[in-house]
Amino acid sequence: MVTRRSLGHAAGALSVLAIVPAAFAPVRAYTPGAGLEVAKYDRPGQGSVNSFLLIGPRSVVIVDCQRTSVEAAQVVAHARGTGLPVEAIFLSHEHADHVTGLDVVHRAFPDAPILASEVTRDYAARSGRELIGMMQGFFPGRVPDTLPVPTRVLRPDERITLAGAEWRVDQLGRGEASGMTLLYSEANDLLVTADLAGNRATPWLLDGHTLEWIAQLEAALPRYDGVGTALPGHGAAAPAGVLIREQLDYLRTMERLVRAELATATPLSPEATGRIRAAMDARFQGFPRVAPMPNLIELNAGALAREIAAR
Repeated sequence: MVTRRSLGHAAGALSVLAIVPAAFAPVRAYTPGAGLEVAKYDRPGQGSVNSFLLIGPRSVVIVDCQRTSVEAAQVVAHARGTGLPVEAIFLSHEHADHVTGLDVVHRAFPDAPILASEVTRDYAARSGRELIGMMQGFFPGRVPDTLPVPTRVLRPDERITLAGAEWRVDQLGRGEASGMTLLYSEANDLLVTADLAGNRATPWLLDGHTLEWIAQLEAALPRYDGVGTALPGHGAAAPAGVLIREQLDYLRTMERLVRAELATATPLSPEATGRIRAAMDARFQGFPRVAPMPNLIELNAGALAREIAAR
């Protein structure tokens, strides 16, 4: 399995919105200190990834920790800027762009527990050193030396209070990653979607679970279709159903193109992957890559072809 993501020169963008029950949304403006608020940090450009702050009346929760020390330091600065204590650090899954900045955040807030699924906890304990070494090769001097192991394991369907709000823990198993943990606050009509579904982003398929991811999204759609605000790992917040349908469209399109080429010849030739790239670029224009390598679509096509052939 290829382990995820590289890159970025760090410059940040922070956006803030107030999250309130749907019944009040039409008349409620953003008011600092009132209810649950969400702030987003991301470095623009190819390879951009989101970190969120869940800001409650008395505490802040950090969602995902970026890939480099510089980006993670921006998350720390934004969290400190709230003037509130950091209650917890939440990791949605194990991919490098979400976790290799963790040590910077953990050192800044050493008393905050690190929340993650058992899959993510075990990955950090088993493969954290290897992941850090790989990322330091991509970014010399810009990646921390260690990957802390999560200290609090979240369980499926667990109810947990974070930033003054109640959340349900949803764990969806293999798909985009080896495991994906979502947080759902019914009272706030808010879903931390992570990489279940991005918003207008070219995804990462190199873990080799794309067909499982498609099935996962199909099962998730009726469950989350009515959720008003979803916070994706890549791209802007949007209604959950919109994000899931868009992600399904992207993955199903890629699957159809790959299967059509495999029906002609296997394995995929460079010419075949080039045709797939051209078709995807035409259909999904302006979708930045979640990882910065310029041939990500071709790599994705090859990974999906191998996955299909193995079934």
